[in-house]
Amino acid sequence: MKTERIKRVFFDIISATLAWILFFYYRKQIIENSIFEITETLIYGTISVSLFWVTIYVLSGNYKDVMRVSRLHELYKTIFQSLFGCLIIFFFLIIDDIDNYKNYKFYYEALLVLTLSHFLITFLFRYIITNSMVNKIHNKQITFKTILIGTPRSIIKTFKLLENMPRSPGNQLIGYINNEDNTDIDNLNISNLGNINNLEKILKENNVEEAILSFDKNNKTDISTIIYELIYNEIRTKITSNMVDVLAGTVKMQSFFNLSLIEIKQIQMSIFESFLKRIIDITCSTLALIILSPILTIIAIAVKISSNGPIFYCQERIGHHKQSFKIIKFRSMYLDAEKNTPLLSSENDNRITTLGKVMRKYRIDELPQFYNVLIGEMSLIGPRPEREFFAKQILLKAPHYKLIYKVKPGITSWGMVKFGYAENIDQMIERLKYDIIYLENLSLLNDFKVLVLTIFIVLQGRGK
Repeated sequence: MKTERIKRVFFDIISATLAWILFFYYRKQIIENSIFEITETLIYGTISVSLFWVTIYVLSGNYKDVMRVSRLHELYKTIFQSLFGCLIIFFFLIIDDIDNYKNYKFYYEALLVLTLSHFLITFLFRYIITNSMVNKIHNKQITFKTILIGTPRSIIKTFKLLENMPRSPGNQLIGYINNEDNTDIDNLNISNLGNINNLEKILKENNVEEAILSFDKNNKTDISTIIYELIYNEIRTKITSNMVDVLAGTVKMQSFFNLSLIEIKQIQMSIFESFLKRIIDITCSTLALIILSPILTIIAIAVKISSNGPIFYCQERIGHHKQSFKIIKFRSMYLDAEKNTPLLSSENDNRITTLGKVMRKYRIDELPQFYNVLIGEMSLIGPRPEREFFAKQILLKAPHYKLIYKVKPGITSWGMVKFGYAENIDQMIERLKYDIIYLENLSLLNDFKVLVLTIFIVLQGRGK
């Protein structure tokens, strides 16, 4: 994969370089009626433009999964990127040279030449590379370790369809999991990998890359639990078309001759959105800490005066990728309020100070967490992190809770907006439903919605 990624970066740079030199030649010869020469302006411009294009491609995720490619997808992606990137180049580098253009007609011609040359050269190289990769997959030179999960009859049917395809979709079937009774399936020359209860262990031991779920319509198994486990372990998950009715959410259809598979959406933002989200986190947390510093100082003094104990309360929580960190809050409880067994706070908790009740109502106690956001332990928006003591109890009742570890925890979340603070494990699980909905619909737009609704809750004092 590393070699393939380097090859794609190399040819994208070559494409950007050739397209820019061609445009520069057109500009000199046609627009300016001058002689084309290799100058420092051309050299530095070519380097800058090439770096710009590589940045666009990296943020667009071009080099993330270079093995699973599609010629049609490459076409759509190249068209969009060429239009978007050339417009930026046009407005930042070309439009300022107004004195060199005879009339506005040349602006449109320049933009058209730049966009077409970049698109055609870039797509030509990408098509050759992608076509080569697709052919290798069809000829089984490149395969992805795949397991079948489901009921015996459906597994046999799916296995035969995959094996009898004239061209391979790239799935190397290494085994199956019979979810019905865990017995061996006759006349199936792949291994029985074991019990569905050991799914995570099976995935790791066999280095599984993809999983195909195939269940009968009358199946009573909770398929969502299996899908959540696969998604958590970053396994590309597909289901057969007869299972569409039992699942909701965003899916992507893939048809391989007479077998149609629906790919389940993974829990992830695009690289561009993730990058932008981090920039927003850093910017907002920095501004918040600076602008709110007088208020934070007043609150800190009030906390110190109101009761004995430190100003801040630091508590270990479980965050992104199950990494522990110290979450920071203004202390809202009396000193030594929790001596032995960890306890959740309740609405009429006598451990909470008078000032603490006011802070919690307006969620002022959470303000120091902007520092957690600034150093990258948290985000502005994301599922609230819990202590390991409670996380283990939640996992026993709701194993899919582990999905929240796929993103950074947040100061506020969709669960906090729709449900609020939880007073016991059952309420935590109830709130989890909203966090799962958030994870299944990750986007900056939804983050913005959560942020706006949180501001309304804070202003109205509807926090618990």
